[in-house]
Amino acid sequence: GIIDGAAPTKRARGRQTGRRGREGRGAAGMSSSVVSLFRTYLRAAQKFPDVNIRDFLVRRGREEFRKYAHETDPAKIEKIVAEGKESIALIERTSSVYGIYAPKHPSVLGQK
Repeated sequence: GIIDGAAPTKRARGRQTGRRGREGRGAAGMSSSVVSLFRTYLRAAQKFPDVNIRDFLVRRGREEFRKYAHETDPAKIEKIVAEGKESIALIERTSSVYGIYAPKHPSVLGQK
């Protein structure tokens, strides 16, 4: 590291600059709260019982987050995050209702 004159490791460089990994500003300038929202969205989508809908939700979520990845206006970001939270709540509600009333036959695509 710094003491023996060798180049600092990624971890050491992070400590030198006061930044750690993806916290603060991550890839493409997204804040950690947006990255957390994205992960929460993907977790909610993965819990959906139907494989076709689950795959659609994951694909759609990635498209939406990529679409707004370079947004810099704080007011717009706040609005987009609020819409994302509403989408997560909708997915969770729909998933639980779908789980109760889902078709009783298994999906061919869900079998491995």
